[in-house]
Amino acid sequence: MHEIMGIPILQALSAASLVLSLWIYVLLDGTDLGSGMLCAFQRDEASRHKIVLSLLPIWDGNETWLVLAAGSLFGLFPVAYAIILSALYVPVFTLILALVVRGMAIEYRHYAPHLFDKLLIAGSLFATLAQGVIVGSLIQTIPSDGQQFTGTGWEWFSPFPLFCALTLVVAYCLMGQGWLNWRGTGALASRSRRAIPWLAGVALVLLLGLLFWSMQLQEAWRQHLQNPRVWLPFAGAVAAGSVLLWFSLVRHYDFLPLAAILMLVSSAFGALVFTLYPWIVPTTLTVHQAAAPPETQQFLLISFALLAPVTLLYNTWGFRLFSGKIR
Repeated sequence: MHEIMGIPILQALSAASLVLSLWIYVLLDGTDLGSGMLCAFQRDEASRHKIVLSLLPIWDGNETWLVLAAGSLFGLFPVAYAIILSALYVPVFTLILALVVRGMAIEYRHYAPHLFDKLLIAGSLFATLAQGVIVGSLIQTIPSDGQQFTGTGWEWFSPFPLFCALTLVVAYCLMGQGWLNWRGTGALASRSRRAIPWLAGVALVLLLGLLFWSMQLQEAWRQHLQNPRVWLPFAGAVAAGSVLLWFSLVRHYDFLPLAAILMLVSSAFGALVFTLYPWIVPTTLTVHQAAAPPETQQFLLISFALLAPVTLLYNTWGFRLFSGKIR
């Protein structure tokens, strides 16, 4: 049987569909969540109104990728889905509720701006914290016997996952500043441009701390992160993204700073994926062990191959249709 990186091709494609969905979700909805949190720092109602107007046409399409990722995990890796959900009931349902509140705040803001601005900030913040805790719990490892969760359900409430949550808040806010620099005008865009270098520096420090801490948790993570084949490409991408960010800010470009920030976030996401590989429930269940029967994988991969391009076209059309500055 043909293999990709030591995994049968069908299982490798299943894992790739899950990773692709999560990556696109982080880039798209992470920017939305960061913009929502940044409403807390806008003193004038006009700036908050611009932020909401920039999110209104595209937030629901961005969240489609989270639905695809959850569906991929459930259908393609059902054992992993059961273990992860059992371990993370509180952050998962916090994430779902926060996203509902965030969507409601965006759609109904015109009825009560002050109330829904607060709900937008709270929904965006708690959704981001929940996502960071989930990622941190996976890196920290989830207690399991390979078939079911064996912990207490509160392992996520510990220093490392909470530190991951803080790091993700800063990273999403950095993405949000890039978005507001692109879509905003006047004082909103100026504040965002000035904040980007500072937030980028803080995010880099937190990310380096996260990498160092991760290497202390598992010997496997340390070996992966110290492997030149892993860290050299991502270090190069981070260096290139940093130069591009500096260049775009100096030249006062609108979209290029956001592109550079997304490049940096993609590098961090890729490093995370290759750190955890080949585990899907670290460190008790690999992609191979958790995979659904081949017939199920084939059916769901065909479905994904049909749905993903349609969703990408919808996202692209939405961004193209509502592009430009919010004035």
